[in-house]
Amino acid sequence: MSLLLILAAATASAPPPAAAPSQTIVVTGTRLSDSEKALRECLARHCPPEEDIRASLAHAENLFVAGRYRDARDVTKASIGRNNRFRSEFPVAVSDLYRGNGRIAEHLGEVADFQLSTALMRGILGNAFGKDDARVLKADVEVGDMFAKQGQFVQARTTYDGAEKRARAAGFASIADIARVRSAWTYAMDGEILLARKALERIAGESGPEARIGRLSSLVLLTRLDRNEGKTGKASEALFSELRSVRAKRPVLLFSPRLDVSGILAEGDEAKWEQDPSFGLPEMRLKTGNAYFEKHWVDVGFWVTPEGKVTEPEILRGEGSREWTKPLLRTIAGRIYTPSTDPDGSYRIERYTLTSRFMEAVSGSHMRQRSPNIRVEFLDLTNDPAPAPSPAGGGQAPSPAR
Repeated sequence: MSLLLILAAATASAPPPAAAPSQTIVVTGTRLSDSEKALRECLARHCPPEEDIRASLAHAENLFVAGRYRDARDVTKASIGRNNRFRSEFPVAVSDLYRGNGRIAEHLGEVADFQLSTALMRGILGNAFGKDDARVLKADVEVGDMFAKQGQFVQARTTYDGAEKRARAAGFASIADIARVRSAWTYAMDGEILLARKALERIAGESGPEARIGRLSSLVLLTRLDRNEGKTGKASEALFSELRSVRAKRPVLLFSPRLDVSGILAEGDEAKWEQDPSFGLPEMRLKTGNAYFEKHWVDVGFWVTPEGKVTEPEILRGEGSREWTKPLLRTIAGRIYTPSTDPDGSYRIERYTLTSRFMEAVSGSHMRQRSPNIRVEFLDLTNDPAPAPSPAGGGQAPSPAR
């Protein structure tokens, strides 16, 4: 599956609950020149729309991994221009194209394009399959994620709750549980910890195999809340009791220290929203046309031991200044994951991008400006093995780390 088709479940300020559908990332290893040639040859022979989209996404993925975000976005937008008219004939392929374009736009700080691409992705699927189709319900969860990333928590909850209700009625219990847990977690994202606890505890208290995804996801998040408050409680005991029967190879993130990079927003649910003036970003960096925020990224590799501890976090490659990565590496080193069944542990590779969203043009000027609220966007590049089938009848084991 293309990296660019992945929902980013743990980007800056994104909710980190149950795993979204289709989260396994496979980095193909195809050379950039080969994917470029394949796309060029496809277009030269006027290949069918689905083939065009596959080749475009494969090349855009390679460009993205290489740090060439603008070039990657140019590829997806060009393919949208060629293939949007086939949205009724090939709704899944065209919606994938919008999803990939939205992911790249998010890392570039192009929030308007991210929002529009996400909305169009869902609209295409809804028009093709109806609101109660599993693909559409999963897309609704993605729309909820998009609202949550923008800090629009009420709208996010409304979207999640609607998706849960329809998924439950249509018999898609795993999708309903994912939406329900994410809805509960928006309270924590909004600082309403007590409300989040109450909502998560209700889910964690449900029994039966059909409730397992929601129960396990809520226990993970309750354990995280406990650790954030420096305590351990019943949630931790219940979680490890539950995990002993899961036999999962992929580690699940339980706790991550707050990432504080002097005003740069943290990744995931540990975001620190206060902007520190001492960071002193020159005004020129906030102007459009300056590539500062498009040239700062790193790929971080690290081992997760069978006991769930992180060892040897290191920057494998990247571009731009590295000052902002020092606290990032300390945060990764302080994470705690669930124990895994693999005696060798698990090696993870994650992409972090320093960015800032574009704001509307200032009155009296046609130039767009960047927000002073700096963000660290995240994408997991790890090639995970396929998970075992869920006892709940579909979906993947919940993973708040994504």
